[in-house]
This record gives sequence, structure tokens and C-alpha cells, in this order.
Amino acid sequence: MGKKIMVIDDESDVITYLTTLLEENGYQTDSAKDGVEGLKKIKENKPDLICLDILMPEKSGIGLYRELKKDAELKGIPVVIVTGFRGDEHPLMDFKEFLNKRSVPGPEGYMEKPIDKQKFLEMIRDKIK
Repeated sequence: MGKKIMVIDDESDVITYLTTLLEENGYQTDSAKDGVEGLKKIKENKPDLICLDILMPEKSGIGLYRELKKDAELKGIPVVIVTGFRGDEHPLMDFKEFLNKRSVPGPEGYMEKPIDKQKFLEMIRDKIK
């Protein structure tokens, strides 16, 4: 069986796209539509990697990310931020920089939507060898 990857995004078409792409490349997937559902599933199933959107209802990706990195059992799970938020569209807000300045380490990977399939799969392979 392949490594388990949790995809957390509030857009169902993004979840479908990413889970299909990952499954076609030998990974097991699970998904959640927001940070609250995502945290519950992560605690239950301990994935090998998490693909996390930033802007979501209920609990934002940033809030979930902080919780993960402060949890002794979950902080070792690599997180790849996959977001439609582009720094060049919002020059006052650079989320990579924002995350890196917090009291938690920066994410293991960062990719803007629309994703490049090859770069995305290479990043995933690199993070969960």
C-alpha cells in the first residue's frame, strides 16, 4: 500500500483533482473540507503527509497548521501548503513569510494553484521518501 496523504481544501473540485492525481500515482488519500474536519481525521488516521489550503471556513489552514506543529504527536507530519492565494496579487500579505515568522516552523512545501502536476508530485515524493 502507498503512503497516506490527507488533502484539506474547501473546494470540492480541488479535492477531487488532487486525490485523483495522488491515487493515480500510488498514494492512499483521505480528504476534508475544512480545518475542523481535517484535524479530526488527522488525529484518527495519522497521514504520512498533509496537503493544506490556507483560506477555508471554520478553521483556516493557518490555524490548523499552527495546531499541528504544536502537537507532539502530529508535528512531524510534513505539510505542503497548496493555495490559490498568490503573493503577487496581494503584495502586503506573503503567506510563506507570514508562516515562517510565527512561533512554528515553516511548511515543508508550498505550491500555488493552479498546480504544476509534475512539480507537485516531485514535491510529494521528496517529502515522504
